[in-house]
Amino acid sequence: MTLGSLWLLLARKTRMWMIGGTLSVLAGTALGGLSLTRFLGSGQSEPRFLLPSLALSLGGGYAVLFPGLRTGCQGVRIRRDWRRHPMTARVLWVLSLAVATAGLATCIVAGTVSPLAPGQLVWIFMGIYLVLAGWASAAMGAAASLRQDPAGTSADAEEDVTVPGR
Repeated sequence: MTLGSLWLLLARKTRMWMIGGTLSVLAGTALGGLSLTRFLGSGQSEPRFLLPSLALSLGGGYAVLFPGLRTGCQGVRIRRDWRRHPMTARVLWVLSLAVATAGLATCIVAGTVSPLAPGQLVWIFMGIYLVLAGWASAAMGAAASLRQDPAGTSADAEEDVTVPGR
């Protein structure tokens, strides 16, 4: 099972939401970086860059996370099925946790320097975390639905099949 075959399992609408959300987070991260450089230069935050960065990072991150979570039909067991998930999904999942941990540590350290600094940094890390977690859960969910036994293939399932509406 390759990443390309998992990509084809996602619905077209899901793929568009995930790509659009990823691009939105990249734009929000760029605006957040610009806002951070202005903050470091003047010591004051610039709402012209900070608020669009917030909207793009969080909105785009959730636009990736929610469709990514929806791809697993019966739910994904991350810890129990860890060895059965694709390597790409495992790497993305661990990377998302590393970004979240690094973001938390950076915001705590920055808060000791300036009380306004964590507000400049949190959206940058949060958007990236949400995108990585969304893509990882989409890959894990697609792989989990491939592993599921299709309905009606076992002898026991044939007895329990009912027609909707009857």
